[in-house]
Amino acid sequence: MNDGPSIRAVLERANLEQAWEQVRANKGAPGVDEVTVKRWERHWQENLDRLSYLVRTNTYHPNRPRRFRVLKKDGGWRELAILTVSDRVLQRATLNVLAPAFEQVFLQGSYGYRPERGVMQAVEHVLHARDHGQRWVFDADIDDCFNQLAHSVILSGVRQVVSNVTLLRLVELWLATGERRGGSPVGETKSKRASKGVGIPLGAVISPLLCNIALHELDLTLHRAGWEFARYADDFVVFTRSDVESVRAWNDVERTLAGLGLRLEPSKTRVASFEQGFTFLGVTFKRDTYAFTYAGKRIEVRGRNVSVLWNHLPEGYEWQW
Repeated sequence: MNDGPSIRAVLERANLEQAWEQVRANKGAPGVDEVTVKRWERHWQENLDRLSYLVRTNTYHPNRPRRFRVLKKDGGWRELAILTVSDRVLQRATLNVLAPAFEQVFLQGSYGYRPERGVMQAVEHVLHARDHGQRWVFDADIDDCFNQLAHSVILSGVRQVVSNVTLLRLVELWLATGERRGGSPVGETKSKRASKGVGIPLGAVISPLLCNIALHELDLTLHRAGWEFARYADDFVVFTRSDVESVRAWNDVERTLAGLGLRLEPSKTRVASFEQGFTFLGVTFKRDTYAFTYAGKRIEVRGRNVSVLWNHLPEGYEWQW
């Protein structure tokens, strides 16, 4: 009998070694322990043995993330987190096991942080909806999503697929360690986040998966209501055939998000049409064209020729919006 993802699969030597190679390839700065990837590499085999031992003996305790702020394009600030190399390796090993299991659950309209899915596929979805008569959209963004995700919602979603006690404990530890304490989030004067059990660190290896797990409930609501949608993390559009339908979708979304302890970002949420134009994931859609900026040059494409996107974006390009 298959009981779902197991801690044994996470701690398999081949998986741990693959996770270490992935972390090493990504490089990155050291965490609060100031241990660099290069230093960790000197004794990487012993470090993997130690990680495995700590988890198996229930004595593993993650470090708190090192946090810093970066300026966003809109002038605000985004807070990022850097985990220690050890925590990154273990989270990556866990992600390697959990992600395939949740791929069997996630819906087609979800494009963010999933294998062989991304901005290009989401753009294709928008164009397909446009050309099949869904010329209106409810264009939305979730307010401060990563910082407001409730741990109870995340764990409820994780438990739908994971029953292994040790694996669940790891996720609980990372949630508890990753939430902010004793300070206020960027742009706020006061926070009660620590007492509420909310927030996941932006930049942690496993955070994107946890975000998708929490927002899967939103995807299910839209699907069950018969709405077609494209979502990339906390940014999404719902396709409709009229402005009236878009308002109905808006109401469905607001009710669902309220149940998850989330809300829409007012300045980034609206009903729009392809005639008026709207921007999703850095791509502007208007009438029968779409446009984006690459290397300082605006590129406009008519029709559904998405190969232009692929041709202009080099392998490994990080899309910004």
